[in-house]
Amino acid sequence: MAFGDFTVDRNDKKYVLGSGGTIIEYAEDEPAFEFNTDGSYKGLLVEPAATNICKQSEDIRDTAAAGETRPWTLNATATPTQSTAETPDGDTSNKYIKLVDDGSNPTGTGAVQVYQNITVSAGTKYTFSVFLKADQLAFAQLQAQFPAALSKSQYFGLSGAGTKGTASGLDDSKIEAYPNGWYRCTITWTQPAANTSVYPVIQVADSISNNTVDLDGTSSIFVWGAQVETGPIATSYIPTTTASVTRNADDITLGSASSLIGQTEGTLYVEVDWRLATGTFQFLLDANVGTFDDRVAIYNTNGSELRMYADANGVNLTNQGESSAAYSGIQKIAFAYKTDDFELYRNGSSISSDTGGSLAALPTLTDIDLGQQYDGSAPCNMWIRAVALYPKRLSDAECEALTTL
Repeated sequence: MAFGDFTVDRNDKKYVLGSGGTIIEYAEDEPAFEFNTDGSYKGLLVEPAATNICKQSEDIRDTAAAGETRPWTLNATATPTQSTAETPDGDTSNKYIKLVDDGSNPTGTGAVQVYQNITVSAGTKYTFSVFLKADQLAFAQLQAQFPAALSKSQYFGLSGAGTKGTASGLDDSKIEAYPNGWYRCTITWTQPAANTSVYPVIQVADSISNNTVDLDGTSSIFVWGAQVETGPIATSYIPTTTASVTRNADDITLGSASSLIGQTEGTLYVEVDWRLATGTFQFLLDANVGTFDDRVAIYNTNGSELRMYADANGVNLTNQGESSAAYSGIQKIAFAYKTDDFELYRNGSSISSDTGGSLAALPTLTDIDLGQQYDGSAPCNMWIRAVALYPKRLSDAECEALTTL
């Protein structure tokens, strides 16, 4: 499908937050524009391929009809319950989304949890995310449990802007507020060596540090949209039923674009809502000839550094920038280039300059890759808000004005 002059090739549906406050579906090869919880524009979400290996992501029953296999298991004091509460995708049908204690011990306390056993690869980074909402209690704990009683976990508070409480052993965790009282809660861990199974656990909690709750029928939260995937972040939601589901990468390109690209000099500009995916390269904008050797680009290294990049006939002309480890929110970035004059700008200021390197050997650049590099790899995993290419090296004052927030 055409997106302006660009072509979007994904061959899969995609689910992101729409302007109306619910998660909406974009069709195959349709650009997925996401919005903030207040309805304001967030950007075009460009992501890598991802597979949700957590089955029955919207149905937490452990009971099954005849011949049906259920992936979820509830501990002895937990009960899956139907509810018409509106889920993040706007559905109000009677689904099993309520996790509550079974009321079996009105004067006692205990644990209320749901989990499933998932086969994974040892030494690999995984992210477990789920949408949670307060009901009779406003706290939850997510755990990655392994054989030999090993466990990594994070407590969450499901009110206000959302809070994080006690944590143990994780690489990262996050809570994001969604409309209608929902929160997307996330934990990331590295699977232990020689350990090929994990139990992602959702547990009702009594506070941001205590998962022992009353067993009188009043300890409940809402659960929807569970996802387990490889990698350091939770990508856009991928619904599942009886099997894992893969969403293809967003491949956004423009060919035969030589007239739009500054050849002997030019300026690349991109505005993004920043999301750092540590340990991976993230290309924001790449003008090239379809090969590694000839291109100009803006990217983020796997060492978390925003850089400008130029290569002519296999000779690197510039590859430098500044640490991006503390970046968050909107970033406006420009890379101005011509022979012996390369400069990178961010949010109104020059952050790196390089005065060596001739573009004389650079062939005519023909292709533009948005949110990825020339071969479709290293997707940015961010929200792209705006992009522009100028056929001249804009002045310092122009680049500063262009990138001012």
